[in-house]
Amino acid sequence: MSTPEGSRRQGSFQHVTYASHSGVARIVLARPETRNALGIGPQSSRAEIEHCLDLAKADESVRCVLISAEGPSFCAGGDLSGLPQQPTPMDEKWFTDELDRFHHHVRTFPKPLIAAVQGHCVGAGLSFALQCDVVLAGEDARFGLPEGRFGHPGAVEVAMAAGPAVAKFLIFSGELLDAEAAVRFGMALTVIRNGRLEQRSEELAMRIARMPADALQLNKAAINAAAEVGGREAGRRAGRALDLITKVMSHQALAPDGRTFDHILQTEGVRGMRAAQRQQFTHSWWEPTDDC
Repeated sequence: MSTPEGSRRQGSFQHVTYASHSGVARIVLARPETRNALGIGPQSSRAEIEHCLDLAKADESVRCVLISAEGPSFCAGGDLSGLPQQPTPMDEKWFTDELDRFHHHVRTFPKPLIAAVQGHCVGAGLSFALQCDVVLAGEDARFGLPEGRFGHPGAVEVAMAAGPAVAKFLIFSGELLDAEAAVRFGMALTVIRNGRLEQRSEELAMRIARMPADALQLNKAAINAAAEVGGREAGRRAGRALDLITKVMSHQALAPDGRTFDHILQTEGVRGMRAAQRQQFTHSWWEPTDDC
């Protein structure tokens, strides 16, 4: 499937929007009411993102893909609605395998991928963004792994991008890092002033789209191959095996008052989970001035 240069192609989806024009395909996370939380399985937002990437891959006129989001947040993590409340170990394995498959699909997409991030980019949203080739951070962007506060895994992709110290800090503390820190630690390329993220990300995508198409794909493949041979894929596989154990054990994770987080969520919902978080701490330890 191919379309002439400069043409426009659109798709209709439930969780995302897709359009391509002048060599750039645009995938927009379009669930601002859930802060663009990522679902899993058939007909989910992750499945639609994969479908859009397949469209862009097959369209010879597309040379770069720009991923952005509606609303104040890029992605607030994973949407666990529809998953079993009392999952078996095999359910957890399916979940972990699906995440790996999705990340691999995004990471091995052959054309350049840009993520334009505003607001919260946390948990599963951060892992998703880190599969892209370039992450542009709006001035208000915040990055973190709050799932660590509930005994969940999720730090492997951060370790691959930013190193073990940063990954450990984020998963141990549940803290959020600002855009400047994300750039310093290798999770984003640069910070873009508020109000200019859309314009500047479009400018970069259009600039990349004017480059020789074959060279773009081959250079991306060469850089990715060098990173994988350097140990990224081996580290990812080793870490994921332990993530599965952590995910199974997370159902026994205790809040400071001795109740499991699962029980709190089932009986008190999100409000109860926030109260449990306040029992852990109510203010951030991280201060930007420490990162000088």
